[in-house]
Formats: sequence, structure tokens, C-alpha cells
Amino acid sequence: MASLRQLVGSPALHPLLAYLSRPRSDPDVEHVALIEDLADLERVEPHAIVLLTHVASTAASSYRFDMALRVAGSRDVAAIVLSAGHAESITPTSSAIAHRAGIAILATGADADLARLAVAIGRELAGAADVALLRAYTALRAIDAHPDGGAPESLVARAGAAFGVSLRMVTTEPQIGPRAAVVVDDHVEGWVTGAAQQGDLAMGLDIVLHAAAVGGARAIASARRAAELPIRSRDEVLSELLSAPPQGRTGLVQRARTLGFPIDGWHVAVRLEFEDLADPISGQEMAVYEARVRFVRTVLQAMQAGGDIWHSARAGQALVLLRAYDDDPGVAAASRVAKAIDPALAEARSRMPATLIRCGVGSAHDGPAGLLAAVTEAKAAVTIARASGRVNTPVPFDSVGLRRTLVEWYASDTAQEAVTTVLAPLTKLSSARSERLIQTLHVYLDQQGSLTKTAERLNMHRNAVSYRVKQIFELLDIDPENPDDLLLLQLACRARELA
Repeated sequence: MASLRQLVGSPALHPLLAYLSRPRSDPDVEHVALIEDLADLERVEPHAIVLLTHVASTAASSYRFDMALRVAGSRDVAAIVLSAGHAESITPTSSAIAHRAGIAILATGADADLARLAVAIGRELAGAADVALLRAYTALRAIDAHPDGGAPESLVARAGAAFGVSLRMVTTEPQIGPRAAVVVDDHVEGWVTGAAQQGDLAMGLDIVLHAAAVGGARAIASARRAAELPIRSRDEVLSELLSAPPQGRTGLVQRARTLGFPIDGWHVAVRLEFEDLADPISGQEMAVYEARVRFVRTVLQAMQAGGDIWHSARAGQALVLLRAYDDDPGVAAASRVAKAIDPALAEARSRMPATLIRCGVGSAHDGPAGLLAAVTEAKAAVTIARASGRVNTPVPFDSVGLRRTLVEWYASDTAQEAVTTVLAPLTKLSSARSERLIQTLHVYLDQQGSLTKTAERLNMHRNAVSYRVKQIFELLDIDPENPDDLLLLQLACRARELA
């Protein structure tokens, strides 16, 4: 069984039949009949498409044809087909009767052989293997011919037209009927679906659905790559800018301007740090990182869909999202961004259940230096989120209680120079020893030089702390009794932690 529209639109029949009068609805067709006498309509099976021979078609302009249409309506005939040369014989009265009865009137082409046409219709209704193969082949050729950069919806529609069954792309999986998932970057972007078929046509439809889904996924991925190319270039420059030393930033700032990044505007930064609950399988580390990048890309697309300007950058193993504004967004910008990003973090819980995400949101700053300050604030907020055990939820910088002027200093060139020069004797050591000594120094200074409190914080013996502190000051060649030197050291330690 097929609908009349599907039947007439099939590749085999479309060149042979033309509508003279269309019904209001699209009737089902189950049978085909060839008759020479209009009286034979009384014996036609319901839901048939009836072919009239040349002799029967000569009555098309007469009152007998109007009566025959009424009989056909009572028999639930789907369509009557006039043989070639009688199309102009149809009267307005006949068209009106057919319209009321829900019957289509069609005509054959000039060279149509009615017997062969009846066989072709029968094969289409039966869904024979050769018919299904021809339709599927035609649809696959249509998919291959789809132009680069074309819309996936257009590709799916083209494939359906070639196969003779209407196909469409939907965002939600249908509960019933044949369908195939459109998968891009391991994520289902939609479904290609069409009306169920019978016999071999059902298998042909399954082939076409999956081919259209693959083609649609390819079209979506291609469009995204084209759209992301300039964005990726900007993101790479931003990543370099976040890690560059002060003396190397001028050229990167100019490159960002050239690439169209609004670096002179206002910025709010969001920092995402990922912590896997289990170590990745050996050799799968890159796949884990790419999964995080795909997640961030999905977040960006969702945020940009609202018309906002967003960019991303890498900061070591963390990922940074940047919301750009032309004008000062005000003191509540961080809270608004945190609220906007919260649904994406909720989505992450379902997409990456084995990963904890810590999210910090900086407040708004303007210009290149402000961008770095916003990123530093976002990192400070992540640090507080980690200390307080807050995961999978955004933490705005305004809520962490840090003094803004200090954080701005931490992001400044002066702070970076302090980290580079003041702590240089320690950072030049082996990585393990360097981290151990700098951590000890940081805690010791935060505890106002108390060996006892430092030992408690580090879970060490007081004498071990004393020995380590003595080593540190010998390496730094700094007077431990000079409060100015101690303050500079403490600020350098904090700036290093945030950087």
C-alpha cells in the first residue's frame, strides 16, 4: 500500500502520469485496475487506481463520466487515469464531483502503454526488489550530488524525492516508524524519518534513511567547520595571549584585533576545570580531552544561539570561555553569565558523568589588560570552588570575597615579573622540589611566619618545616626579617598560584 502522492511521485511513474484534478486528501492506493467500460467501476476493489482504456476515456466529456465518478466515489476509488489525448475533455462539473468524492483524475503521457503502466503500478504497490533497488540507487545518487555547503534539510528532502517517499529531519527521536540518527562528533543532532513501507521498499527505505543521516551529519559538520574556522583562529590567538609573557603580548593583541576579536571591549571570563573520577584508559587521554572540547563547543553554540558574542581559549588543561560586550555590562554581569552557563553544566552531568567540572566566573573588565584580569578572577573563583567542594555549578568571582584590587595586581605585568624574578631561584630547581619549597613558603607566609601553624597545615614536623624554611631563604638570598621582602614574596606566591 502507498499513498497516491507517493505512488505518482515515484521515479518510475512520475514521468508517466500528470494530475488533472487533485483531491483534498492523499488517498491510499492498494490495487490497480484496467477497464474498457465505465460500468466495470462497480466491480473495482476499494482503494484502487483505475486506468481507463482509450474507448472508456472517450466518455470523459459526457454525463456518463460524471455518473461513473459518483460510482467510483462510493467504491472508495483513489484515482481515475485517462488515456493520452483525453485530458482536455474533463468538464468543470466532473472536476467538482471528483473533488467532493476525494478522487484524483490523472492523465497518461502521449507514449504511455496502459498495460505496461498497469504492471509498473502493480510493481510499485508490491514493492518489488528491482523497484526498491532502483529507487534506493536514485536516492543515493541524489545524496552524493548534494552541493557542498548545502543545508542538511535540503539533502534529506532531495533524497526523499528521489526515493519517492517524503523524508524529513527532526530534532526528537520519533516514537514509531523507520528512522536513522544523525550523529556528529558522537552526539545525536537529529533524526531522519519517513513513512513506513512494505516489502522490499521497506529495506530500500532503511538504506536511504541511513545514507541520508550520514550525508546530513556530513553537511552539519562541514557547515560547522566553515563557521568555526575564523573562530578557531581567534581562539588560538587568545590561548597564546593567556600564556604569553608581558613582553610578548603586544603582537598578540594586534593579531586579535586583526582577526576581529573585540579585545578593546568589555570581557567576562568563565574558567572550566575538569577532574576525572577515574584515570583514563592508557592511550585514551586525547579522546578524553577532545570530549571536553566538544562539550565546550556545544556550550558555545548554545550560548551564541541567544545572540551573545562568545569565544573560547585554552589555559593549560583548563578551558576558558569569554563573553564579549561592546559597552560596560555593569557589576551584575558575572551573576548573569553564571546563570546563563548553569544549564550547560547541568547538561554536562548527563554527558560526562565520570567527570567533575569546577567553574569560576570573573567580573567584567575592559581592554586587553582587563581581559587578563577577568581570566585571573575566573581562576580565583575556581580555586575557591575547589576549596569549598563546589562542583558542576558556576561560582561568580563577586561571591568569593577576594579584594578586587589585589586580583587586578595579580594579573598585572608587575605581578608576572615578580613571579619570574623573585621566585626564580626556586623555580629553577627540579619540578618536584620546586613545588615543595614554594608551597611551604606560601603557607609559611600566609601563617605570618609561624612554624607551628605551618607544620599543622602541611602535616609535617615543626623541625622539618624549620629546616625547609631555612633552605628557602638561603636560596632566595632574602632577609627573613625585612617585612617589605616578605610581602613581595607573599604576593609573588599568590600571583603564581592564580597564574
